[in-house]
Amino acid sequence: MNVVLVVAEDHGLRESLRAALPSTDLMLFEGAVDEAVRRLISIEADVAVVDDTPRLGMTALRRLQEAAPDMPIIVLSATGDSGAIANFTIAGARKCLPKPYSCDQLLETIEEVLPNGSVSRAPATEAPVGVSATSLSQHQTALRWIQRTASHIRDPDRISESLMDCLIDVFDAVRGAVLLESGGYATVAASQGLLPAVGQTVRFDLTEGMMRWFEEHRCLIERHRLPNGFQAARELQVLGGRMAAPLICDGRVRGAIVLGEKATGHDYSQEERELLTALARYASIALENAQLYNDVARQQSRLDTILANVSAGVVTVGRDKTVTLMNQNAERLLQVRQAEIVGRSVQKLGSAFADVVLRTLNDGKPRLRQQVRDPAINATLGLSVTPLGPEGAVVMFSKLPKEKEQAAEEDVEYSPFWQYLASRVAQEIKNPMVAINTYAQLLPRKYESPDFRDGFSEVVQREIGRINEVVENLFEFANKPRLTLEPGSLNETVQNVMESLRPDLRARRIEMDVELDPAMPNVELDSGRLAQALHNVIENAMEAMPDGGEIVVRTTHDDGQCAITVEDTGPGIAEQDAPHIFTPFFSTREQGMGLGLTMAHRIVRQHGGELALMPSTKGGGAFVIRLPAAGAVYAHHSSHR
Repeated sequence: MNVVLVVAEDHGLRESLRAALPSTDLMLFEGAVDEAVRRLISIEADVAVVDDTPRLGMTALRRLQEAAPDMPIIVLSATGDSGAIANFTIAGARKCLPKPYSCDQLLETIEEVLPNGSVSRAPATEAPVGVSATSLSQHQTALRWIQRTASHIRDPDRISESLMDCLIDVFDAVRGAVLLESGGYATVAASQGLLPAVGQTVRFDLTEGMMRWFEEHRCLIERHRLPNGFQAARELQVLGGRMAAPLICDGRVRGAIVLGEKATGHDYSQEERELLTALARYASIALENAQLYNDVARQQSRLDTILANVSAGVVTVGRDKTVTLMNQNAERLLQVRQAEIVGRSVQKLGSAFADVVLRTLNDGKPRLRQQVRDPAINATLGLSVTPLGPEGAVVMFSKLPKEKEQAAEEDVEYSPFWQYLASRVAQEIKNPMVAINTYAQLLPRKYESPDFRDGFSEVVQREIGRINEVVENLFEFANKPRLTLEPGSLNETVQNVMESLRPDLRARRIEMDVELDPAMPNVELDSGRLAQALHNVIENAMEAMPDGGEIVVRTTHDDGQCAITVEDTGPGIAEQDAPHIFTPFFSTREQGMGLGLTMAHRIVRQHGGELALMPSTKGGGAFVIRLPAAGAVYAHHSSHR
């Protein structure tokens, strides 16, 4: 047995590592380097795995080396950049594994660094022996169906119809049905030999009868073995079924396979019962994969919608130097067709364009504000290329304006915006994809384990939720909100926000001091939107104090101007970061999209005010929201009504 110490902050990444590594090994998980070092005082680990994040990475590597000099350490590299890997190697890491990685790569890497040179592996599944000549044909038919299901990954209904055809061919049954969950009931998704009226109208409660029996027992059921009057037996009789097997997706019973009598009148053999059970398992996996595929496809569609509305051209290039994605504006700017470029060499976009991209792919370094001349469109392009690790690189570009216009225009395409966008989206999606990818690889070999199925369901749904949250944040940022301005009290807005944050403040051990100006005049405001802006500013202060602290919120007014100041006792904002704090997607933290202060800044400006950084009297960060009193802002914002 090997003892593996994993140091990682991301919960999904830790769970995917738990699933990928052998169950025979002792796994120790810590989210901070201090806890990991304390763990090494009481137990000797054979190998350590460290996630490359701003709080861990090189710091964790060095601390663990000091605590256990002979223990091999593997670093999960965030970028796969050759320079970063070299730095980790020089610092003492035994191996660097770029994310995302396959399960086999992880096991092989651990095997290489272990002192005894061995790692536990799950035993391979042996092929069945002693299969009769008659059943061999049935197994071959079943295997052909399993191979065909890959072509139906987009369509669960087609999988059901194909499965029904397979069941009739394999078992020579006079009738059969595939039941799937729909609208809270199990209904007939595909059938043969059933009267149309039965197939179209029958539906079974998921909490009763046959479905409940499957939920409790999770195994094949035979009608003649059930007690008389048993509800599951009556439901099988309605379908003309002799036996049935459950379809289990996401750890829950989502349907069933039902078979009637054999056309020959013979009884089903034990081998045929086992084959039906196996087919039900494979069908469950196929249906579950189809659902996951459709979930991912919906997210991809939403991302495509966002890219279609980005004013710049966007192109992604894989490590194999082929174009993998191109948005509509890229087609328009380069005057090419996506269908003729995607899957082809990046050289198809022009040698100057390709040269910048290939240099980034080779050295892993971003290239910002590069200017290249494209003779095909008789224009100069401004390019920013950001590496995406093993996935390749993303290019954002636009046509450069004429020289006489360059001094007068401040074009967002030349700002760090696109670099921040690419890096935040890549960072927020990479770890969830590691977890999903790990469980997807382990699904065929570990599906029999209830613990694995529960973990699979929980992790995949949660990580897809994280990806969905990224998409939702992008949608919210892309859509300019319309305000409904009415005279309102800033003091009341502050009180409402503070009341909503009180439980979170208590949990984070943060003290709150609120000082309200009793003579504060009303302002023209959209109370919900302004509350969101203030919430974002205070949340930023809370995140700066993970170990607790104090926040002071104060309202004041002077000469027709009303103000809300927010100060904290955190570390403050670094001088080099101050010019970028309102830039979309800029963040110094590992988690989050970097849109909180950006959205707050936008909302305050829509109110005719300003959100600004100010000197702090508390030694931490300090922001002020300034808004004109009601009479001064009404005319300016009447168009928002």
